Amino acid sequence: MEHTWRRLGTCAAALLLASCATTQSRYVLLGQAYPPIPESTEVSVFKEGQPERPFVKVSRLDVHLERTHFIGSGFADALPELKRQARISGAEAIIEIEERTSTVGETRIYHVTAVGVRYR
Repeated sequence: MEHTWRRLGTCAAALLLASCATTQSRYVLLGQAYPPIPESTEVSVFKEGQPERPFVKVSRLDVHLERTHFIGSGFADALPELKRQARISGAEAIIEIEERTSTVGETRIYHVTAVGVRYR
């Protein structure tokens, strides 16, 4: 009987932790629309500097993560969604990355913005 209660407690704790995370993301086109990039295509990420190849800015990317219970998020957590938004907007690389963090009570907030670019 004790084993059953322990399993139920573990399941309840896992459900509680999993349900206390929010991810919101979007992109806004900055000019001409381009077709989406296939999911299998790698998106280059330039945390500093810019690509040496000529490019055009195609989108502004936003990823917003919130987690409760004092669990924080960081760039690695946002990167898959950032790349997904870049692909959807037709961008082949990400530049001008800006990160912000804040806290509200026990909720840790991480917000990253970037610019999606397409090579000429």
